[in-house]
This record gives sequence, C-alpha cells and structure tokens, in this order.
Amino acid sequence: MRNLAISAIAVILVSPHEVVGPSFQMSFAATAALVGAYAGWADYRADKVRAPPIKRSFVGFLSRKLAAGAGGAALTSIIAGSATALFAIWHFQRVSPLSLLANLAIMPIVTVVMFLAVASAVMMPFGFDGPFLYVMGKGLTAMIAISACISEWSPVDAVGLISIHSVLLATIALVIGTMATTWLRLAAIPFAVAALLTIPQVRTPDLLISEDAHLVAMPIGGGELAVNRARSNEFTTENWKRALKAETIVPPETFAKGALDIADPVDLPPGSPFYCTSDLCIGRHPSGAIVALAENRNSARPACGFADLIVINDATAYNPCRDPRILVVTKRQLAREPSSSTRNRRRRDQLFNMPSKNRTAPGTNSGATRARREG
Repeated sequence: MRNLAISAIAVILVSPHEVVGPSFQMSFAATAALVGAYAGWADYRADKVRAPPIKRSFVGFLSRKLAAGAGGAALTSIIAGSATALFAIWHFQRVSPLSLLANLAIMPIVTVVMFLAVASAVMMPFGFDGPFLYVMGKGLTAMIAISACISEWSPVDAVGLISIHSVLLATIALVIGTMATTWLRLAAIPFAVAALLTIPQVRTPDLLISEDAHLVAMPIGGGELAVNRARSNEFTTENWKRALKAETIVPPETFAKGALDIADPVDLPPGSPFYCTSDLCIGRHPSGAIVALAENRNSARPACGFADLIVINDATAYNPCRDPRILVVTKRQLAREPSSSTRNRRRRDQLFNMPSKNRTAPGTNSGATRARREG
C-alpha cells in the first residue's frame, strides 16, 4: 500500500490531470482494493487456529491446488471488478456483467502471454525474439476473440449516466475499506450504501461538448443524437450514445457557404439537427433553445442575434456577444477550466429559464439547456 501511495504521488506530481481520467482511477482503485482485501484475508488467517494438514493423494493435492487457484482468480476478478465498476460506469456508461467469466477464460492465456513477453525481451539482444513475439501475438488474438465472444453473450452493458455524488461516495468507501486495518473498515459500509442509493440521482445533460470543442452532440428526441460533424470520433459518439441512451447518430446537413437558406433560425422547429456551412452550424434543442457552433470569433458574431448557446472551436477566440444572456463556450475555456461549460450555474439558469428576446417561437420554451464537457 505504501508503494501504491508513492506511485500515486508521482503521477499526481508529473501529470495531475490524470487523476480525473479513467486510467488512473480504475488502475489505482483495483490495486488498492486487491491489496486491502489480501491484507484483511491475511489478518483473518493469522488469527484463525488451523488443524494440521490432511495427507492427500497426488490427485487430491492437485485438485485442491487447481480449485484454490481458480477460486483465487475468481475472487481477484470480483474484488477488482467491484472496485472499478462505478468508475467504468461514470466514464464509459457501461458495465461488464460477464467479466468474471471472461477473466477466468483468458487467465491461462494471459499467463502464457506474459511468459512469452518476458522471454522475448530477454532474447531480443540475441535476435531470437521473433518466435516468442509471434506466439505472443497469437495469444493476444485468442484473448481478444474470447473476450468478444463473451461480450456478445452479455445481456446488457449500456447503463447511461450515474450521479457524481455516487462516484465520490464510492471513492470514500474504497479509501476507508482499503486503508483501514482494524474494525474501522466497517465505516466504509454506510458510504458504500449511500453510493448505491444515489446512483440514479442524475440529470441528463441536454448538450455534450468534447474537450477540444471540435465535436458537439445534442439529443433531438426519438432516440436520435444530432452531431455537428459528418465524420465524428466513433469512440466518443458511442460513449455519448450510451450516456444519453440514444440509438441513432444524425449527421449534419451541410451546405455551401451562403447557401444555407434559413430566413430566421427561430423558425427552425424544436428538435432540428445541425445545419452547417463551412464555419457555422445551427441546431435547435427540443426545448426550443438555439445552439450555434462556430469555427472562429468572426463566424460566431452573427449568431449573437439568435443563439442561446454558442460553442467556438478556436483557442484564441473570446466572447463576441455583448448580450450577457448568451452562454459562450470556447476551446480556451475547455482547456483552462475543466468545468467551464457548466460554471456559473445561477447565470446559466437565468439565461435558459427565461424567454429570450426575439429568440423563442410562440408556444416554445427556451429553457434549461445544459452544456457538459465530456473527455
């Protein structure tokens, strides 16, 4: 546990932003849980009076060892999976209900692959690493094939968003459960229960913005998710589909510059996908709020007359609008302030919960569009 703490401090000092990423959180959560669980098991066995071992035949001895190994691998998978489950859901909106089966199935192959990896490194100076790497590659292919096969059997994996409060409470429970060495471990139980109870207490965002302001997604109803790029990042969009429980990605309708024939953007019906030229996209949320996406400050300036939210894909741009009711998110804000697109909640609620002048068609509500930064 001391070595784990030292490595965590090293990562924080070198790359502090990694702390909020899935790699750091899931790796250290799994390792801490395994170390803490083994410490607790060792303490339990140390206090337990054990009878002298029973003399068994070779077959019985081998069977016992194999059962102990399989049980240990299963328990390892359960502990690590339980410790990382909420972090996986928070970052990727998915779970792996058959992960235990997958881990047990590939464990023998992993053992062989790791041996071949070490052997190839030893043989590399002599030029004999080729055969080891070849067989190692076949082992990796088999691991991927088995994992994909079991993944197809999984009854469900997409779970949508969960509450940040649940993740924080689970983290507190994990820290207490792994760091405490006495009956104080029981103090983790209330936090773990609270984490489970607060999982559904989440408000689904109405707009998703990538960390580089390059990609924006907006649910438009009917299980559809409108994006502003015809060729979007598949990994990101798949995460967003799970987060918003959307089924279909709707690409933008692209027009030549000056050919976008929209007399007045407020005439767009609620739930319209993005209509784009080379430097400006316009869409309308089902709530009635108008979203504009611009490549620079100059192309964003015309949107100040009708948009409720403007996203500018330019690190040098600043707010081109004089109207304080318009929420503007720039690439610089996303880079400098991780929560810049959701900061100043009071001002945001004032903007989207009151009708904007000359922006809302009769009978619609401009309300409650929320911008959320997604890594």
